[in-house]
This record gives sequence, structure tokens and C-alpha cells, in this order.
Amino acid sequence: MKHLGISGGGTKIGGLFGMAEVLMLEKGYRPGIISGISAGAILTVPLAMGKYDEIRDWVLRFTMDDFFSQRPVNGNGRLTLRAYWNFITGKPSLGKQENLPKTLASVIGRSDYEEYLAGDYPVCVVGTVDFVTGGRKYFNLKETDYDTFLKAVNASASIPIYTEAVRIGDRYLYDGGVRDHIGTARILENYSGITESVSLYSRPGDYRLLPQGFAGSNIIRVLARYVDISNTEVSKNDEWQEDRLCRELNIKQTKIFLPRVMESVYDVNPERLKRVYEAGREEARRVLGG
Repeated sequence: MKHLGISGGGTKIGGLFGMAEVLMLEKGYRPGIISGISAGAILTVPLAMGKYDEIRDWVLRFTMDDFFSQRPVNGNGRLTLRAYWNFITGKPSLGKQENLPKTLASVIGRSDYEEYLAGDYPVCVVGTVDFVTGGRKYFNLKETDYDTFLKAVNASASIPIYTEAVRIGDRYLYDGGVRDHIGTARILENYSGITESVSLYSRPGDYRLLPQGFAGSNIIRVLARYVDISNTEVSKNDEWQEDRLCRELNIKQTKIFLPRVMESVYDVNPERLKRVYEAGREEARRVLGG
């Protein structure tokens, strides 16, 4: 059985999709399991069901309103007036990410999800973090109802401070990237019979390639820098664990890394959205050949 793991990456989702598109459409890779964290979680079921045209159209044109009902930052990367108010009044987040489930529902409707559950599609697994206990919570979407699917994906993509936690049952769940950037090791440890694994990383292969010339000119730039450093370190640890397990379990391993294009986790510049998509496709072809 083959596995495809897709990392988090904010609006670098277009690059992750570009890599997956080349892998699955051009190279014919047919995973039995697709796992994802954050941006990767958003892609899991649409990729499993072959919704390539729908995803491509979205990742090349999306705006912050596709994610947020209340934006934490504006197009210039500064706090919105509502975010300032939330901070001053002691709210738990700078913004609200209530539009992402609606956006995802426009690609995977209830009837689509029923087809996914009943059909011979890959198992999809998305990762989150319980913000009370700090424990990981993974959802096997083949065992999850539609409403929980939308909430689980939204939780997986909800970055603390920027957005609110998502409540599912008695848990308050946040971005899986708090503890797992890609989560491939968790899949390899818990699912038997995997013979091949491909991992798509939204960061460059060299974890030291963080943005240069940083200046902490405002609180959001400082927070974004913190997220970048933390995600890179978590991602590198994920990669080490993945390498170890692939060696121990004799699993064929391929890793594809995305060159740096986007300027922030919530960068929605139309030109850069296109560039990151094309960069993902080019890098996948380079690594996979052709």
C-alpha cells in the first residue's frame, strides 16, 4: 500500500497541490492513504476523489475571505481594527476562521462525502492538537461524519492566536502543526502494510533557509517569524522520524520540498499564488523525473 503525506503551509497550499497534481496525474501514483496537516488536511479528500480542476481553480484565486469571517490581518500584514479590539478586550484570538468550512463544502458537498465514505477511495487522515491536553488527535475521515469532517479540517488549519479553537465533542482543537508539520511518521507507525511513502513539504529542504533580513517592525511580523521558526523545527523533527521509520520498516521513500515563494503564512498575492503553484509542479517533476 502507498501513502501520500502533505504538510501544512498556509497559503502555500497551491504549491503543495501542484506537487500532488504532478505526482498523481502525471506520474500515476495511487495512494491507499492520504494524510495531511493544516493546508495538507484541506487537500486530502478533494485529492482522494480526483477533484483536480476544482482545487486548481481555488488555489489560484482564493482570498482571505475564503478562510476568515473576521480577518486577523489585512493585505499589508498588519492587524485589522477588529483584531486590535479582540486583543484589547481579551478575546481568545485575533480573528475567526469560520469561512473555511464553507469554502471546503463548495468543493466537497454532503453528497460528495457520502460517495467518498461508500466508495473505493483512499483513507484520508488529518491531524489536530488538543489545546487543553497538548495531545495529538488524528481523524480517520473514512470513519467520520460530514459535519465532523468539516470541523476537523478547519481545526487542523486554525493557527493559535490568529484564530479560535474548534470544538469537537469535549475537545478544543487547533492546528496540527503545533506538534506535527506533516505527520507522516504517525501514519507509518500506526498503519501496517505501507510499502511506499511520498511526503510533500511546504518548506525548502534545508531547514536553515528561513527569510533573511528580518525586522520586528510590528507584532504580526514577530508572530509570523515565531510561527516560521517553530514550524521549521517541528517539520525537521518530523522528517527525521520519517527517515528513521522508512529505514526500519523498509519503506520506499520520496520527499519533495517546495522552494520559498510566499512572503507570509497568509500571503494571498495573486501573482505569488500562481508562482507557488508552478514552483510546486516544477519541483515535483525535477524530483520524480520528466
